[in-house]
Amino acid sequence: MTALPDDLLANVFGRLPARSLAASRYVCKAWRDVVDERRLLLRLRHLLPHSLRGLFINYQDYHKPHFFSRPALAAAGPRIKGKVDFIVRKGPRGFTWTGWHEVADHCNGLLLYRDTDVNVLYMRNPATQWWARLPPCPGKSGGRRAFLVFDPAVSPHYKVLLAPHEPNEQEAEDKDAFRLMEWPPLAWTWHEFSSRTGSWEEKVFVREGKAAGTVGDFLLKELRLSVVPRWRYGAYWQGELYIHCRGEYVSRLSLLDGTYQVIKSPIDLAECKNNVRTFLGRSEKGVYFAAIDARLRVWKFTESGDQTGWVSKHHSNLKTYSWWLHEQKYDGPWTLDINSSKKRNQQVSLKQDVCWNSDDDDIIDVSDDEDDSCDTYAYVTFLGFHPYKEVIFLCREGTAVAWILEQLKGSIFGSGIPSRYLQSW
Repeated sequence: MTALPDDLLANVFGRLPARSLAASRYVCKAWRDVVDERRLLLRLRHLLPHSLRGLFINYQDYHKPHFFSRPALAAAGPRIKGKVDFIVRKGPRGFTWTGWHEVADHCNGLLLYRDTDVNVLYMRNPATQWWARLPPCPGKSGGRRAFLVFDPAVSPHYKVLLAPHEPNEQEAEDKDAFRLMEWPPLAWTWHEFSSRTGSWEEKVFVREGKAAGTVGDFLLKELRLSVVPRWRYGAYWQGELYIHCRGEYVSRLSLLDGTYQVIKSPIDLAECKNNVRTFLGRSEKGVYFAAIDARLRVWKFTESGDQTGWVSKHHSNLKTYSWWLHEQKYDGPWTLDINSSKKRNQQVSLKQDVCWNSDDDDIIDVSDDEDDSCDTYAYVTFLGFHPYKEVIFLCREGTAVAWILEQLKGSIFGSGIPSRYLQSW
C-alpha cells in the first residue's frame, strides 16, 4: 500500500463506508494526510448518522457527569459510556485517584471535559472513546469559561476558546471609574487552543457596534441565588460562537475575522429577577434561545434581508402536573449511566413500557388540559436542544420530557433523574 500514489490511494479510500474511512485515518500519518487533504470524510457527511443517542448531565453536587441514554441500538455502534475513567491522576508509590470532573462544553459530537481540581482540560469523542489532554493554558485558567469549536464539514481539527476573567471590583483602585467602564471592551483578549498546532495563542476579538453597557450595568447585578448557572452556555453555528453572558445578552464571536458583536437578549434582566430561567443552544436551523417560568418561550436568531434578531418560534403554558400523571402510567426507557462501579442503573417497574423515538417522532402526549393547580415550575430545568430537530428537552422532579416545538406537544422519554442540581449537554 505504501507504494501506491496518493491519487490511487484516495480513490480506494473513497469507496469505503464512512466508519471504515474514519478508522483508516488512525492507521498511519500518510493515510491520515490523504483523507484530510482530499477532504474525503467531508464528502460523506450526509452518510453519517444523525440520531440522538443520549445526553451528558453534570450534577453540581456530584463529582462526575452521567450519561442519560436511549436503549442501545446495534446499528448505532458500540454503547456510549458515561464513565470518565480516562482521567486518572497518579501519585507516589503508584497511588491513583480521580478528582472532580465536569463536561465544560460540547460541539458536533466532541466533548470538552474539565478536571476542576487542577484546571486541566480534556477532549473526548464518546462514540470512539478517543481522548486527549490539552496542554496548560498560559496564565491563570481557574474559573475561566471554556468553549469548544468543531465542525467536521469544514475541518477535522477543533479549537478551544478560553474566556478572560471578568473584571473584579475588589481589584480596582477607582470604584466609580470601574463601574463606568464599557463592557465588553472594544478589544477582548481570549486564549485559543488549536488541535492543528497543539498550542495556545492569544486571540483578540475586536467589537463591531456598541457595547452591552457598563461594568456596573451587567457584571455587578445581583440575581436571585440559584445553583443553575444563568450565563454559561454557548452555541457554535457557521463559523461563529454565540455566548450567553451574565446580564442577559449574547456575544457573537467570529472565528473567521476576529470580530465580535453584542446581541440583545429576547428578554431583559428584570425578568430574570422574577425567577425566569434562560438557556442558549443550537438546534436544527441555527441558534435558539429559551426562557421558562410557567411558560415555555423559544426564539430563533435570524438574519434575512432587513430582519436581524430573535424571532419567536414557540410560546405555550407548561402544565407539568400532567407530566406527573403520565409518569405514573408510563415508564420511559432511557436510563442513567451512573458513573460508578456498577454497570448501569437498573430500573424495575410495572408501568407500561413506552419508547419515544427521536428519529420517528413518536408522541405520548403530555400536554393534556389537566388540572394544573398543583403545578410548580421552580424545578423545571433545561436538558438541552435536540441537535437535528426542533425539540427541547425538559425535566421536572425526575420526569424527562421531549417537547416538540411545532406541535406544542411533549413526550415522556425517561424518569428517575434527580433534577435540582443538574445541567445537561
